[in-house]
Parts: sequence; C-alpha cells; structure tokens
Amino acid sequence: MGRLRTIARRSFLIGSAAIVGGVAFGWYQYRKDLPNPIKGQGLGVLTPYVLIDSNGVTIVTPRAEMGQGTHTTLAALVAEELELDWDQVRVMHGPPARAYYNGALLREGVPFAPTDQSWLAEKARDATDIPARFLGLQLTGGSTAIPDAYHKMRLAGAAARTALVLAASRRLGQPVSDLTAKHGAIQSLNGDRLSYVELAAGPPRPRCPNPLR
Repeated sequence: MGRLRTIARRSFLIGSAAIVGGVAFGWYQYRKDLPNPIKGQGLGVLTPYVLIDSNGVTIVTPRAEMGQGTHTTLAALVAEELELDWDQVRVMHGPPARAYYNGALLREGVPFAPTDQSWLAEKARDATDIPARFLGLQLTGGSTAIPDAYHKMRLAGAAARTALVLAASRRLGQPVSDLTAKHGAIQSLNGDRLSYVELAAGPPRPRCPNPLR
C-alpha cells in the first residue's frame, strides 16, 4: 500500500479531455509524455486505460490475451476501483505504442537473486524501467503482465473514479464526502445519481429561449 501511495503521489497524472462526446482518463507517466497511441481516432488527447463515452466504459489492457486470462485480470483491477459490475465493462487491447511498454520485462535480467531485497538489488530492478520505456517494449510474456501493470491499472481506475466524483460534485453542488461510486454511477446521500456516461458527456447545454413564445 505504501508503494501505491508513492506512485500516486509522484508519478500519476490524472487527466481528462472531452473529445467527440467522450472522456479519456490519463495514466501513469514517467517524466514526460509518451506519444499518444490513439491520437486522431476521436477517443481523446491523453493515453488512456479507461475510456468512458456514450457506449459505456471501455478498459484498455496493455498485454495480449493468449488464453492466460490477462485481459480479464487487468480489466478487473480497473473495474474494482471504479465499482463496476463485470457486465458493465468492455475490454479493448491497447494499440501498438511505446505508451504501453512493459516495465517489468527487464527486471528479471538484473544480476541479483529474486530473493535479494537489498537496496542495491531493488535500485537495479527499478532502473530497468528506463530502457524498457525508451525502447517501447510492448511485449507479453515471462509472467510479467501483473508485475508490470498491477499498480498502473489500479491507479488508472482510482484516478478515473476520483475525476468522476469531482465532476459529480460540481454538477450536483454537493461535497465530495457525500458522494459514492457504485454500479457505474456517482450517488449522493440524498439519492441524487449521475451515471458515468452522463458525467462523461458533460453538463447539459442550456436551452435557447424560443423567440416565438
């Protein structure tokens, strides 16, 4: 849990952009932005793991599904943070892009035993993230999907939930402490409810007065 807080504090970017009626939630970045893998496709301007549009919630998974259940496992991490039932989730494999690099792929190559938890061993393992990111190693294998993506997916879901709660707080005029994420919607203590899709669409536009009335 301490590591989760550290990543959230130092390395996670919460972002959202309204593009063609949708909202894309940004994800963990290392020092500077990587090229957007879905730019020009009308989905958003940030690299997402979570996309909410008029069709519902789509979770983007960065590893290939080859019968090992990777898509289900990684998507479930995000769905749990978003308080979504499984039937409310769609899963999409991330397109080829450096943004979906596998940061755990090179960790096993360091000259330390897996049981060595010394400061030097941990620093050497952490340093392998730099060449992996630079090379854009978007690979699946070596049982690295969970070690690489566990924190990224949990934080992506948590960031999306936080952004939705904040959006609902502005729309409803109620404090964040009175709002809860549940079953694909933000609910308030007094019974008000806004679905994720409604929040992604933004506030309703005011109607223009009819000049003939």
